[in-house]
Amino acid sequence: MADRGTYFCAVRITDNRVATVLAAYVERLAPRYERQEALAMARIVFEDRLGWDRARLELGREEPLSESEVLKVYLPIKRLAEGEPLQYILGRVRFHGMELAVAPGVLIPRPETEELVEHIVRSGIQPVCIVDIGTGSGAIALSLKRVFPAARVIGIDVSLDALGQARSNGERLGVDVEWRRADVLEDAFALPKECDLVVSNPPYIPWSERDTLDVQVKDHEPSIALFVDDDDPVRFHRTIAARALGGHRTIWFEGHRDHVPAVADVLAAMGWTGVRVLKDISGADRFITAAR
Repeated sequence: MADRGTYFCAVRITDNRVATVLAAYVERLAPRYERQEALAMARIVFEDRLGWDRARLELGREEPLSESEVLKVYLPIKRLAEGEPLQYILGRVRFHGMELAVAPGVLIPRPETEELVEHIVRSGIQPVCIVDIGTGSGAIALSLKRVFPAARVIGIDVSLDALGQARSNGERLGVDVEWRRADVLEDAFALPKECDLVVSNPPYIPWSERDTLDVQVKDHEPSIALFVDDDDPVRFHRTIAARALGGHRTIWFEGHRDHVPAVADVLAAMGWTGVRVLKDISGADRFITAAR
């Protein structure tokens, strides 16, 4: 076998013990990742590629790996060191009890968005029809369809890559969601009249903040799903809320911690009632809901 240190990650490997692999993760991923974060990623790779849970990994630190096992666990290191998100390398992410496939070109669902789903579920609403605008991998739409199986659910996105991934996730999970390509900013965009729950995690990070983000985000995830112009940071929220006027509807948004209050003001000015701002688990303003 070729010299593992040179071939895989520029770290000299003198044996193929599990402990040596873990040390290589720590060394190669520094200084981008702290030691505990590097080890956490190594644990995830071992479980994904070899089926080793955390207990097996800890008990087997002195075990030698076969050449094929070494290949499987070393190959992600270079990509991780270059800042590629682990979720893209593994091709999957856990979200609200589901395993969703993700790939470059599709936004990786975040824990905050899981919180958004939970807020909707706990609100007591019993929707007849749900529309998820900016569906990405389908995370919100698929989650809500599983919770409200009798509801009609429609996932909308402007990106064909995202819709392809969402459709594939729905088929694999056996969850029946309608997928549509549409641009909410186009004048011709219209919401299905019967949809009484509108939810969206739209682009909300101002472009001026791009360089403050981790390389995993700014250099690898789709800009179209992340960023909004600085001169109108609530553009998507305002547009979606205006499209949703008319009929009896409840609306839920995820937003930027600094601009969530502005979204709430916009909704109130439009005539939405019961406008509420909710915080995420870190204590930041993150979610907005209102009704008509």
